[in-house]
Amino acid sequence: MTRQTKIIAEENCSGCLSCTLACSFFNTPEKVFNPSRAHVYIERKEGQNTFEVNFKEDCIDCGTCAEYCHYGVISVE
Repeated sequence: MTRQTKIIAEENCSGCLSCTLACSFFNTPEKVFNPSRAHVYIERKEGQNTFEVNFKEDCIDCGTCAEYCHYGVISVE
């Protein structure tokens, strides 16, 4: 059975970047916090205090982002 990482409650995203920090740390050989190296990225919607959550094509569906999302935005099914 294949795991799939999904966005289930984007409206809950606070833009804290915990998901991107965890992804970049646990999924790079250097083990550094670098959101630009993460497989998930967060963008602020223009003129709003809301955020859009996206996955890069190279996401490996490991679920690290979901584990460290404290707002229930991301889930692994």
